[in-house]
Amino acid sequence: MKEKTKGLLLDAGIYLSAFAVALVPFALIDDMFAATAVFTAVATVVIFVFSVPLADVSIYDPYWSVAPVVMMLANMIKYGLWGVNAWVLFALILLWSARLTGNWYITYKGLGHEDWRYARYRQKYPAPVFQFISFTGLHFIPTVVVYLGMTGALFAMQVETLSPLSLVGVFVMLFAVLLEFVADRSIHRFLREHRGERKTCDVSVWRCSRHPNYLGEMSFWTGIYLYFAALRPAIWYRGLGFVSIILLFLIVSIPLMERHNLERRPDYARYRERTARLLLLPNRKTGEREDQRDA
Repeated sequence: MKEKTKGLLLDAGIYLSAFAVALVPFALIDDMFAATAVFTAVATVVIFVFSVPLADVSIYDPYWSVAPVVMMLANMIKYGLWGVNAWVLFALILLWSARLTGNWYITYKGLGHEDWRYARYRQKYPAPVFQFISFTGLHFIPTVVVYLGMTGALFAMQVETLSPLSLVGVFVMLFAVLLEFVADRSIHRFLREHRGERKTCDVSVWRCSRHPNYLGEMSFWTGIYLYFAALRPAIWYRGLGFVSIILLFLIVSIPLMERHNLERRPDYARYRERTARLLLLPNRKTGEREDQRDA
C-alpha cells in the first residue's frame, strides 16, 4: 500500500473518530450555537491528541474544509432544518469544501509530511512548548475562527423563506470558489512545468494578485455573511465573526507566505513590486513608490 493511501486511510479514521466523539455532547446540548461550539472544540481536541504521537500537525489541515460541512449537516438533522436557505447554504459550503479538500488531496504526500510552517515551529521550540503552540495556535485558533465564520450560516439556515438580496451572497460565494479553482489549477500546472526551478508563478490570476487563493477564501466567508445579513438584517452584527477569518489571513497567513517566498524564490522580490498583494489588479510598472504597492 502506498504511503499516501496509508495516510489517507489513517486520516479518515481519525476524523471519523473525532466527529463520532464530538456528536455525543452535540446531541445532549439544546442550544444550536453552544452545541456546535462544543462539537467543533471536542473534535479538534481529538485530532490534536492523535497528532502528538504521530508527530504530524498536518493531520489537522483538512479540518478547515471538512468541519463546516459536518456542522451544517448535523444541525440540519438535529433541528429538522430542511428549508430553502439550509439547502442553499449546505450546497454552497459542500461545493467550496469539495474544491478545497480536493486541492489538499492533490498536494497531500502522506503521514509525516508536515507543512513547512509547522516544521519550523517543531524545530525551533522544545517539545512541551511546541505542543502548546500546536494546540492553541495551529489547532484551536483556526477552529475558533471557522466556527465564528459559520455563525452567519447557522442563523440563516433557521429562516424558511429566501430573500432576493441573499443572491448577492450566493454570487460572491460562487465567484470565490471559481477564483480558488482557477488559482489552484494554474499554479499546479506552473509548478509542474517549472519543477525545481524556484520560479514564482505569475500566470493567470497570479499575474494580478500575489495571493488569489487567499482572496477567494476571504471572499467565500464574506459571501456567507452577506447571505445571512440579507435574511436577518436586524441582527447583522451577530454574524461579524467572519471578520476574524479575514484578519487571520491578513495578519498571519499572508505575511508568513510573503517571507517564505522571498526566502525561496529569487524572482519574488521583483514579482512583488509589480503585482498587487491581494486584490485582482493590473500589473504595475516596476520602480513605483513602495507606499503605492498594496493600495
